[in-house]
Amino acid sequence: MKKLLISLAVILLSVGVTNAQVKEIEKSLKELEKAKALVAKKGDKADSWLKLGDAYRNCYEAPINGLTIGSTQVGTKVFLKDQYPLAQEQKEIAGQVYLIEKYSNKDLYFDQNGILKAVKVTKPVLENEDALVKAIESYNKAKEMRISDKDLKASLQYVCNDYWEIAMTGYNLGDYAAATEGFSNNYYTNKLAGNLDTTSIYYAAMMATLGKQYEKAIEYSNECLSIGFEDGNLYAMLAENYKETGQKEKAKEYLQQGFQKFPASQEILVSLINTYLDDKESPEKVLEFLHAAQKNEPGNASLYYSEGNLYKELKQYDKAIEFYQKAQDVDPNYFYAPYSIGDMYYTMALDIQEKAASELDDAKYNQMNEQLSECLKNAIAPFTKAFEIANERELKEVCAEYLKNIFFRFKDESPENEALYNKYNQFLQEGAE
Repeated sequence: MKKLLISLAVILLSVGVTNAQVKEIEKSLKELEKAKALVAKKGDKADSWLKLGDAYRNCYEAPINGLTIGSTQVGTKVFLKDQYPLAQEQKEIAGQVYLIEKYSNKDLYFDQNGILKAVKVTKPVLENEDALVKAIESYNKAKEMRISDKDLKASLQYVCNDYWEIAMTGYNLGDYAAATEGFSNNYYTNKLAGNLDTTSIYYAAMMATLGKQYEKAIEYSNECLSIGFEDGNLYAMLAENYKETGQKEKAKEYLQQGFQKFPASQEILVSLINTYLDDKESPEKVLEFLHAAQKNEPGNASLYYSEGNLYKELKQYDKAIEFYQKAQDVDPNYFYAPYSIGDMYYTMALDIQEKAASELDDAKYNQMNEQLSECLKNAIAPFTKAFEIANERELKEVCAEYLKNIFFRFKDESPENEALYNKYNQFLQEGAE
């Protein structure tokens, strides 16, 4: 009898939830019909079109009830009040395990920390129309009829928020096409309201690139440039998308433009190197760019650092170290110069270790082992220098991790090495507490 009462309670609860959702949907549909009738009667009035846009927007929002990505699972349950999921499941999507709560018209995706990461409407109020597109069409009509900017912006802001949530849902679930559309729609809706949101169009370009929608990525990247937003990554991304569409000369053109504006950009430098090497051309062209920039800014340590990175990409390690050292000479407090010297020696040590692992000749193995030790010892001074000049604890921790590993190998050679191992190990432990 007790089980029967519990089952009845669950059934009644589910009916109550369904009725509550149905009432919300019915209300939005009635508002839409009223707004359509108002436009039919007073279609020459801007307010009529504004109300129609709001009605369409409310139809879109009815199932999600203003849910916000980033809220907690507990907070979401409080917000939804008497709504309860009909089912739950765990699923791994894009490398993330989600708890999916399934409602009658939406699915909510929570990460392992109980944070809402995605909201998908599974049963929209208007199944044969895109409610947000219809809302934008109505707002455009209201704008043509000179609706007040204040009223229009207030309504458009809600749509911008909706598109942002759509974009974040797509991104978190690895649906780059949906993320691209969400971010681009957010940008153009903001533009309609008289705002320029550079973040959303930049993200649209990034998502289109990740989703291999190269033409769209080019379009959105160029839109960024047209409104005055640019950085090294944007130029590198634009060039890569031109390469993917077979426009290599266009790619080189943008890389050269980007390099002139952002000569220290690692993204541009790597893309330049890869572009010229892919075409079987000499990296001398890249060096021309670097040397011209160095001539204009001889005191810019990052330019010598970039040349070091070029040689690192070409696996010319000695040349890389030479230019990292030059960057340090130009600016003794330039963290990345000594850090990169240490990293270069550490990389050389790992290369030797890998080769030694397959060496069967004992004499050659011992010789390689000595070379490995020498490389690791050469890395100590630059890593120590980088540790000392780093302004951020995170950077210090990276250096300390390297130094701890190196001194662990040599800690039995002397009390000083053991003390230094303990020093960096303790530093890292303190950061973990």
